[in-house]
Amino acid sequence: MADRQAVQHNLNSLLLKLDDPDPDMRYMSLNDLLGVLNSPNSTYLAHDQFSASKLAEGLLKALDDQHGDVQNQALKCLGPLVHRLPFESLASLLEKLTNLTASQTIDTSVPNTALRYIVTALPRPQAGQQPSLDATSAYSAVSRVLIPRLTGPVQSPSSRRGSVVKGMLEKDPSKGFSSDAIDVLIQVINCFGPLLKEAELTALKDSVMSIVDNDTAGTVVTKRALAAISALVLHFSDNQLNLFVKELTQKFNSQPTTVHQRHLVATVGSIAKSAPAKFGPYLPTLAPFVFSALGEDAVAPATTVSQGKTRYRMPPPALLPPSHYWDKLVASCLAKSTTAASFCVVGQRDQNISATFPLDFSSILPQTSYLPHQTLTVFTFGAMRMLNWALSVYGLAACTTARNIITLQSNHHLSPILPRPQDDVSIQTLSVRATGKRCGSGVGKCPEKLCCSTAGYCGDTKDHCASPDCQIDYGYCDAHMTPGGSSTEDIPRPLDGVALYGPHIIRSCTVPGTVALTYDDGPKEFTKDLLDLLDRYEAKATFFITGNNNAKGQIDSPGMPWASLIQRMHASGHQIASHTWSHQDLSKISRDQRRIQLLWNEAALRNILGFFPTYMRPPYSSCTAESGCLEDMGELGYHIILYDIDTEDYKHDSPTEIQRSKDIFDSSLDARTAFDRPWLVIAHDVHEQTVHNLTEHMLKKLIAEGFRPVTVGECLGDPPKYWYREDNTVDGRNSRKNVFKVPSRIVSFDGMCGGNVTCDGSRFGPCCSGTGFCGNLTTFCGEGCQSDNGICDSKTNVAVAVEDHTDFKATGKAMSKDKPAKSDASYMVPLILPVEFAVLSLLAVLIG
Repeated sequence: MADRQAVQHNLNSLLLKLDDPDPDMRYMSLNDLLGVLNSPNSTYLAHDQFSASKLAEGLLKALDDQHGDVQNQALKCLGPLVHRLPFESLASLLEKLTNLTASQTIDTSVPNTALRYIVTALPRPQAGQQPSLDATSAYSAVSRVLIPRLTGPVQSPSSRRGSVVKGMLEKDPSKGFSSDAIDVLIQVINCFGPLLKEAELTALKDSVMSIVDNDTAGTVVTKRALAAISALVLHFSDNQLNLFVKELTQKFNSQPTTVHQRHLVATVGSIAKSAPAKFGPYLPTLAPFVFSALGEDAVAPATTVSQGKTRYRMPPPALLPPSHYWDKLVASCLAKSTTAASFCVVGQRDQNISATFPLDFSSILPQTSYLPHQTLTVFTFGAMRMLNWALSVYGLAACTTARNIITLQSNHHLSPILPRPQDDVSIQTLSVRATGKRCGSGVGKCPEKLCCSTAGYCGDTKDHCASPDCQIDYGYCDAHMTPGGSSTEDIPRPLDGVALYGPHIIRSCTVPGTVALTYDDGPKEFTKDLLDLLDRYEAKATFFITGNNNAKGQIDSPGMPWASLIQRMHASGHQIASHTWSHQDLSKISRDQRRIQLLWNEAALRNILGFFPTYMRPPYSSCTAESGCLEDMGELGYHIILYDIDTEDYKHDSPTEIQRSKDIFDSSLDARTAFDRPWLVIAHDVHEQTVHNLTEHMLKKLIAEGFRPVTVGECLGDPPKYWYREDNTVDGRNSRKNVFKVPSRIVSFDGMCGGNVTCDGSRFGPCCSGTGFCGNLTTFCGEGCQSDNGICDSKTNVAVAVEDHTDFKATGKAMSKDKPAKSDASYMVPLILPVEFAVLSLLAVLIG
């Protein structure tokens, strides 16, 4: 009893501090509150509805705080809170949050994010088990309150009789559709899908399809809607799916606009990819519409002659026997792994049917090749024109969907989309191969050379191996690819300068009149444009660099553009800081792994600049004292930098939604009590709207208000000589010798090589060029070829035979101009130029 009274008194005291005018005090109070909620002594709240409701009200108020770090801490408190709430208080909390989403005066992304945190934390049904009483009670609250608000409209909480508010998924006249609301829906499906009633599934499907059917919905919103469809169809009954297919067929036949047709094609692809077994019977019904979209602008006029070859217009689906139609449309541009993007193949399995249908992309040069028991028509065409075609109209959507349909053959299997981990609602859902071995906590490691995806499956695709989603403890990840040169571990690390070092955390600037714009996760493809913009405004910024994340390759890899961008950053007066090697959560990994995350990034930046930074920002802003992270950062001599304005640009990367990030920035500056109060702003240069829209808005705003855009070091009054540490043991670019021991060589899955990564066996080709790329031409296999990382043969081009449209094997046989090398393969990749290879690799990423 005494413990309970002490906890109750502590909670009441902390709730009073949430009204403190000092944002740091509010933040620290919420941090203490999080500790109390995680304590076993707070379980009494489940039986004390008054105290629980009071606590929920306090957190709701904190969610509307003007400071992003306070809001984020309030969100973290919601997870443990829902485990303490009685059912009545849970339903009330959900209702109040859904009402906030209808407000015109609040950034609705905050309550929507809060809803996702809550839904993720709720007890849920477990596969193969009867739902527990807690899971049933949680679903009851979601069903009674949240689902009706998602679909809407519902009665307004105001006192006006007959007043209604729009559903969260409906289009708002001023804000448009909400991708945040769709994310809430996806989380509801992932958590409670098996319990959803048929009427609820239908209502949710109708709401999502209203977004898909709307030509004005932005790209981000439409993609999230398609992800929701993928999640919904897993729980459809046979009758519901049958009705849904009829609905799609009617829409295809209603002469939709080009944009609408593209959305419908992508919807078919989402169903085929998510529920292939269910979709199979509907293949003859929907696939003709997909291939019609694919070929509509790409098929030559009937019976035209070019260079002595007769081309035929593709017959309408109705004229082709359904039993043979699909095998004849196995185009390599639909293959999941596509260096094959450089040609399209239409083959036949049944020799009694002799029709093949070449696709004409206006620049195709036909050449016919024959393989045993298989007639193939191969077209090699200009990569740039092909790229222009693929990016136009609905080609990409149709190609991707058709690829999903092709994978429904008996020898292809895809697993359904899996739910996000309960402890991190920010991780994106990942679809992986169901045929792979399971891996992860409680299961074990993948076999050698395979990666463990975030969903817990072994494989070797980019989805499996790309960090930070790849599980580094349970298989190979691209995070295990190490930078060249010697370790920086023994370099002296004096704690010089005026800025605090770890374990202290820096959340704000100290020099009046300054604003430090910071950008995380880069460099990426938009970073060059950002540097151009900053130069135009003569503004300085700080870049928190990640060494190898999101499958971009290592920042110090030869031939990649990242090193030159980082050198330009420094030459332009911007500050370079560390955001770790592969963006791991530093609070969730071991001490040795934390040190590697910093040391490897140091080595890569040292290889580029000759020195490395003393400033760092932990990924996900996660570096706790309990995990030992803060102490480790102090031992490594780092300033730990957070922020006091979170633009939340990662949530709003679309032209229709980036205004929310602008509003967050503007409201923070407008609410300041001191005219020249400094600010520390977080954004991400990996997002297109951040670079091309938000940044210029922030620059105009802060300059108009009399602020100076500066680096973090300058806004802290720290002299530039203390921003970096010199490594006098290096002279320019180091070799890619792997000084960090990794058990064995890994076959390249992304076309890059070096260190412990080899091209021998890679689908991109067996030779590793001097610039660190896999290929099969003399430019890869001849002079400069790295024999330690692949096959080198300067006398001949090396052909790459394709055994399956998803798996490639290398062969040492040269491809004759007139006759392909003998192989058991079904397809043969024609040789392509290096520039085409680069373009086609990009296309493969876009399509795949």
